[in-house]
Amino acid sequence: MFRDIDLLAARARKFYADQSPAASIQIRGISELSPEKMPPLNSFSFPADLEKYLELRAKNLEKYWERRSHLDDDIFPSIAPWYGIAEHTSFLGGVVDYTPDTSYNHTICPTWEDVDQLKLDPENPRLKMITDGIRYYRENWGDKFVPKLRGADGPSDIVNIVRGNEIFYDVYDEPEKVKALVDFCAGAARFYLEAQKTAAGKVAGGYVTGFDIWLAGNSIGQLSEDASCMMSPDIFEELFLDGLKKTCAGYDSAMLHMHSLGKVMLPIFASVPQIKVIEISNDPNADRCFDVWRQYEKELAGKVVIMTPTAEELRANADIIKRNKCLIWYYAKTLAEAEDAVKFVRSL
Repeated sequence: MFRDIDLLAARARKFYADQSPAASIQIRGISELSPEKMPPLNSFSFPADLEKYLELRAKNLEKYWERRSHLDDDIFPSIAPWYGIAEHTSFLGGVVDYTPDTSYNHTICPTWEDVDQLKLDPENPRLKMITDGIRYYRENWGDKFVPKLRGADGPSDIVNIVRGNEIFYDVYDEPEKVKALVDFCAGAARFYLEAQKTAAGKVAGGYVTGFDIWLAGNSIGQLSEDASCMMSPDIFEELFLDGLKKTCAGYDSAMLHMHSLGKVMLPIFASVPQIKVIEISNDPNADRCFDVWRQYEKELAGKVVIMTPTAEELRANADIIKRNKCLIWYYAKTLAEAEDAVKFVRSL
């Protein structure tokens, strides 16, 4: 294993359990050590090329970790399959297109009559691409990497793929049908995540969730709520919030990914008690994540907030980091820059 997993888990456990302000840092990428570029995703035929693809991905990541394993940051050496964004919904059906860099799930239910055909099938081949991939890494690369969850779309994002952008008319035209579909999609998110958890197994008493976040106990993540950027807080609260609560119910903790463009949703997301970690991504033509955090600092009190700063932003925002619970995701150009960022965060 490239890192001491027990040490990393002990650090993480203390970080989450301690109520006092604290900062953690994960070096998410180092340009000068970047893995070799993978062949285009659409050059593979899935599921026939599954093992070939998984091996290439693991060997690529292995070279990267060999060169950065001495860094004293807080990221686990973890791995999961990755077939593009369509994997979060394609287990429900629909046509999937692969591009060189990702995949897209076409609208699954163009009409409301199609919704009646939705089902949760544990033998779905696209679901098994994820679970078999996680299990493959656990069994064949477990001496180098810990298996992690791939994460999931939150219920509003699944609804958006099921109905396409018609959903933004449906909220006005068919609100009761939307509520029923949200309820189904909340169950679909749990079904998808539980299948991943079974394949991955626990790591040091918790799970390494999507985006490399270790959470103790019976936990999930990351949940993406991108579609919320396209609606008002009132509509989300009326039609989608119950689905998000259902997705999170009974878990010890969950990590949620959201966009700075949809910052007005932050108070709603923060109101869900199981959501203990919130990542606010930086969007083009929108407020930077630290600006959003300052605006909603009161609402986010008690949460672990994930920030992705530049080198300048990291140092300029030391004050808000020091008085809260913050996890820094840092992308460095060089190994020396990464080491400096770790040293700086440790000094706070």
